[in-house]
Amino acid sequence: MIINGIELDPARCPAVLDTLTWDADAAVQALSEARQDLESLQAAALGSGMDPERFKQRVREMPTRSLTFFPDSLVIRDTRAYLMVGLPDAQRVLLSATIGRSLPPLPVIAELSAGLARAAVSPVDAESLQAFTRNVAPEMGPRPAGAVPRLGIGCRQTVTVWPGIFQALERLGGCAEVIQNSAFRELAPKDFILAPPSGEAAFLPGHGSVSVGHTGSSIEGLWVAGVAAAVERGFRGHYGADLDHIPVRGLDEESLQNAKHLVECGRRYTFFTVDASPLFHPEAADPAGRFGDAVEAAVALYEHIASVKGSEEFDFEFSMDEGPSLTTPEEQEFVLESLTRRGVKVAFVAPNVGFEKRRDYRLPDGLEGLEERVRRLAEQAEDYGALLDFHSGSDKSPATYQTISRACGGKLKLKVSGILQLILAEVMEDLAPEMLREWWEWTLETARQEERQGSDVARQYLAELDERRRRESDAFLPSARDAFFRDFSFAMVGAKDATGAFLHRSRFYPLPPAIQDEYTRRVVSYVTQLAEDLGLYG
Repeated sequence: MIINGIELDPARCPAVLDTLTWDADAAVQALSEARQDLESLQAAALGSGMDPERFKQRVREMPTRSLTFFPDSLVIRDTRAYLMVGLPDAQRVLLSATIGRSLPPLPVIAELSAGLARAAVSPVDAESLQAFTRNVAPEMGPRPAGAVPRLGIGCRQTVTVWPGIFQALERLGGCAEVIQNSAFRELAPKDFILAPPSGEAAFLPGHGSVSVGHTGSSIEGLWVAGVAAAVERGFRGHYGADLDHIPVRGLDEESLQNAKHLVECGRRYTFFTVDASPLFHPEAADPAGRFGDAVEAAVALYEHIASVKGSEEFDFEFSMDEGPSLTTPEEQEFVLESLTRRGVKVAFVAPNVGFEKRRDYRLPDGLEGLEERVRRLAEQAEDYGALLDFHSGSDKSPATYQTISRACGGKLKLKVSGILQLILAEVMEDLAPEMLREWWEWTLETARQEERQGSDVARQYLAELDERRRRESDAFLPSARDAFFRDFSFAMVGAKDATGAFLHRSRFYPLPPAIQDEYTRRVVSYVTQLAEDLGLYG
């Protein structure tokens, strides 16, 4: 389909549009031509006596011709049955049926009749999913959890990574943010994603500038894709949606409006992390001078979130981790005291404890020093009803995880993101080396461009690669474990041409079944091991 002059295949570019029913007329036509499948579904309902578990089992065993029924999505409320249905063109609809003429509390695009039953067809879009998870199945929707220990799990690979995340959480119990990406690095508003490249960049500490929305997912589309994935799976665990690292770059009206616009795009999210690090003034003599402007920005954004959310509760986090130096107890106390005094309910605060992306803890004070600093910060945060959140949480040793957990008495949150994408690359290296080679070579050219533009990091990585190439000679092969790849590979998925069309995204969706299965297995293993190392979920 063509949107804003850009060719887009929504089936192979998930989490861009804020709907999984992008052609309602075609969806209704496909259902009207699938009478045999719908009649089989009705027979399964009648044969089960509308007992949910028997109904699900009959649907699992039922052959179909053109439709895909997702039995675990089944919900029965007030004599009406709801089921997620996949169409031949990969669209999704919510089908609901009852005996009688009443309509569901959802938007309806068509009605179908089959004997005594009447079925309503609802789109799977933002409005419909919000209505479904509010009025029909709140246990399937994202919810805030307050200052409760948990993981925040980034989802750059969207529909391919969620199966492993959900499976891990089903084993572990407890809650986690599973719809989570940075608001103006990994994500961007839908209209921004569906436009030619703007040239606007965001800064990634330890890396440099990155294109805005580099995953190719939109703020609105990620929420829809994530909630739809939970409903499709029938996931009933406690999960949230974190609009992470909302940047506030100034106290001027334009900067505040830009941040508020991101909140409005993400108004259905349940967790909001504010990053006002551009307003930190590390050269100032006292905490008020260093963080006063950032506090003002956070208050303004918190009040806007509250106005957008209305009566709905939400979780709020203030991020200090991208400051240039370790966060001191005096600085954190100033921030928490100032925010609390202004009516801001802080569930989490993310201090700079010396964590770096893709590196284990390596400051001179060692784990003993880390533990002592974290203990003081955690005790202080708890006095304000908040917990510590640890950003850049990937690639730490079990000893580091155990250290921070012990220092926090097990009451902490930790966020990971990029590692889940790198796990996919490692799967490709093992099972589909040609797919990995394509990704690796694109990333190599990206690193060379960065080197030409003066990046010392890229120069070092390329020197390390040349050394490995000399050492291995004819045995040399591309590796997902190369340092340059681990630092620069993430941008390929959302790379665009001059018109705004994605160059490579369809190569990642859907994954071949063998790769998807192994990716899911490894994500489950990673998440469960991480939770065990942190002592989360009992």
